[in-house]
Amino acid sequence: METYAKRMSLVTCILIIIITAGGVVFYQSADALIFALGAMVCASSNIVKIYWLKKSVEKATDMESAYAPNYVRGQGMLRMLFTLAVLVGAAFLSQLEVLGFAFLFGAVFGLLTMPVAAYSMALFTRKDFNEKGANHHV
Repeated sequence: METYAKRMSLVTCILIIIITAGGVVFYQSADALIFALGAMVCASSNIVKIYWLKKSVEKATDMESAYAPNYVRGQGMLRMLFTLAVLVGAAFLSQLEVLGFAFLFGAVFGLLTMPVAAYSMALFTRKDFNEKGANHHV
């Protein structure tokens, strides 16, 4: 699980670089920095959620099987509430004249790094499975 958490964090960081570059191309002004700030704030919250998920899975596997599903559901709800709090915070911060909507748009793009990083794990999982399978048969 540690390997996948590191990989998802790495993919999130790579996506932030891509999003920031896109913001620079789109805004071509100081708003690009504000856009990047919003994206980085939300992407960093995604990295926190990745390690939170890792910890939840580790704890759930050590639990009695009757309690584990409810624990996992509860942790999932807490992560969703955390995401909501970050997005609402970004919406309130975007109301400041200094930040504006560029911050909110960056925050939304930053939040989208988590699902993309999760979907990218399918590529790594297939590769890991093939490597384990090849080593197992040898």
